[in-house]
Amino acid sequence: MTFAALTKELKFTVPFPTKQIGLAIFLFGCILIVIAGCDEKPVAVVNGDRITEKEFVDKLKEAFGERVLQVMIDQQIIEDAFEKAGLVLSEQEIAARIEEIQREIGAPSPQAFQDALAARGMTLEKLREDLELSTKVTMLATKDVVVTEEQLKQFYEENKGRYDKPLRVKISEIVTPGQQQAEQALAALRKEGASFAAVAGQFSVSPATRQYGGQRPITPIDQIFPMELREVVSDAEEGEILGPMETQRGWYVLQIEQRLPAETATFESAKEQVTEEFKGSRAVPLDGLLRQLRQEAVVKIVAPEFSEMSKIYAGPQELPEFGGQQSPLVITPEPAQPAPPPTGQGE
Repeated sequence: MTFAALTKELKFTVPFPTKQIGLAIFLFGCILIVIAGCDEKPVAVVNGDRITEKEFVDKLKEAFGERVLQVMIDQQIIEDAFEKAGLVLSEQEIAARIEEIQREIGAPSPQAFQDALAARGMTLEKLREDLELSTKVTMLATKDVVVTEEQLKQFYEENKGRYDKPLRVKISEIVTPGQQQAEQALAALRKEGASFAAVAGQFSVSPATRQYGGQRPITPIDQIFPMELREVVSDAEEGEILGPMETQRGWYVLQIEQRLPAETATFESAKEQVTEEFKGSRAVPLDGLLRQLRQEAVVKIVAPEFSEMSKIYAGPQELPEFGGQQSPLVITPEPAQPAPPPTGQGE
């Protein structure tokens, strides 16, 4: 799973095509590795016929070269524009966002979080890089948005329902294909000193939670699946073990780890989120932002095979240079034409 897919799963807004960036960096890495010793050495031998490093890198460039180069140029343009605008992104801000994602995933420890990312095809370092870039794009897109207290309060009143928090629970689960295995898991949990995580590791077949001791992330009651579990979970108390329960997805044994009561938001408690969403609603659209930044940047496509990309980065035309100095642009107006004589009356 890419960062874009991960953030979609967690309902985060990512305004930059990070999936393409990931592909670009991966392919660029492959190209660099091959170019480092690019010759007739084989990368594969098929029925005695060699596929050489040069053939391999040529195919990579032909298939992905323009796409990779464009993403890399755009990324550099964004970095330069961010610095030129005098914007600052602190390590603390990125760390806070990473902690938020860790909470959403429900990973109980840093190692569990890294394992969860790995299961989604991510690394912590790649997540941090993508977060930095996407946050910089957001800051560039909203840097000119003017925010007043009155506007924020009006925006809050118009959208206040979205800031209320419903009843939420954190549960651990053991999922089995049949009733007998579920009852065996329940019996194991009732033994003195039993660990839910250990029993989940022994009996559960859930690929999503087994490796995390059966833990799910904190979830609103009305978003719990399978739906058959909602009513039972909504009335349960912290620490209570439930089941076995049959659903269309198998048999479940649950433990209620935490209950978070419903909360009605106030303007003050939701102000940070309100501000972020208000600015986002008035942000420069991504396409428009990239188009503007591309026009302002000075980009020269040197490789002939990618010369068509120059059209993407065609900014304001430069003035001609004479004798090493730029000549001033002089616009000479055409001489005014004399007005025709007035037409006589009655002609």
